[in-house]
Amino acid sequence: MKKHIRIRFVDFWDDFVPENNIFYQLLSEHYDVELSDTPDYLFCSVFGEEHLRYDCVKIFYTGENQCPDFNLYDYAIGFDHLTLGDRYMRLPIYYLNRYQKYFRLMQEKHINPIPEKKGFCSFVYSNDRASAVREQFFNQLSEYKKVSSGGRYRNNIGAPVEDKLAFELEHKFSFSFENSSYPGYCTEKLVQSFAAQTVPIYWGDPTVAETFNKEAFINCLDYSSWDEVLDEVKRIDANPELYERMLKSPALKQAETDSVEAKMSELAAFLCNIVDQPYEQAIRYNRVYWGRRYVKRMQQYAKAYQNSPRGIAERLYMKYFWKHRRKGILWKIDRWIKRHV
Repeated sequence: MKKHIRIRFVDFWDDFVPENNIFYQLLSEHYDVELSDTPDYLFCSVFGEEHLRYDCVKIFYTGENQCPDFNLYDYAIGFDHLTLGDRYMRLPIYYLNRYQKYFRLMQEKHINPIPEKKGFCSFVYSNDRASAVREQFFNQLSEYKKVSSGGRYRNNIGAPVEDKLAFELEHKFSFSFENSSYPGYCTEKLVQSFAAQTVPIYWGDPTVAETFNKEAFINCLDYSSWDEVLDEVKRIDANPELYERMLKSPALKQAETDSVEAKMSELAAFLCNIVDQPYEQAIRYNRVYWGRRYVKRMQQYAKAYQNSPRGIAERLYMKYFWKHRRKGILWKIDRWIKRHV
């Protein structure tokens, strides 16, 4: 008989469905899992402070550029290159369910026929609050050849594209810029660019070459200036043999250890280690005196923020605008709020 466990998910993204995420699915293979309002194990993310209401084993997950606070969580899963016994596992966001199809396409990109490339370079973004280097190089590269912007940000093709993968597939190169640069913070953007059989122009994670094959993409952080990056793009663009060689280079350095299957096995072992040990031993962050004071202070900060004008405005924004932010006038309102609130 499988061990019965009660779990709950809080502070995750808006369209998060508990039963459709990898944590629930992996745990269900080993345990009798119940979604409960009184959980033994609480999965938390960065989109709220509801986790502060609970005192149980807490497992933090982030795909955003935010380091876990081990004074608030017993365990964490994120992108940082950290070592903290059995309390932490590195799992970049591109391993999650919603991106696994791109990951598998990326694994096969070097053995697939090269598709016809009608355009020079694709650029698909809607977020206008990222690092300024993204727009800076977009402008600079556009002076060389047209960069096709298929997102809502800097759109120059008439309307946002319905299928990002199909759009990128038509182009030789693709912008693959993170919102910010931080060691380990590599999101789905590079994986999607590889899946579309392009040569990615990547900026973001300084440690990206530890996982991905540097012969298959342009890493902007390898160059001392944006002029040098532009010269490299021009060189590859003008050399069909070099371009094809990059397309035919595997995306991953170690296909077996960095595969979806290997990471899911590692994640399952990480989660099972938490559940299989005696519950009292699974509790890790300090809940006595200084630890209790720290949690109490965080609870007070969260309450003060929620009752502040900014906190109230944020709740109204999430309730009335978030789900419809990409439609008509609400998109323009959303952009105004992001700039001014």
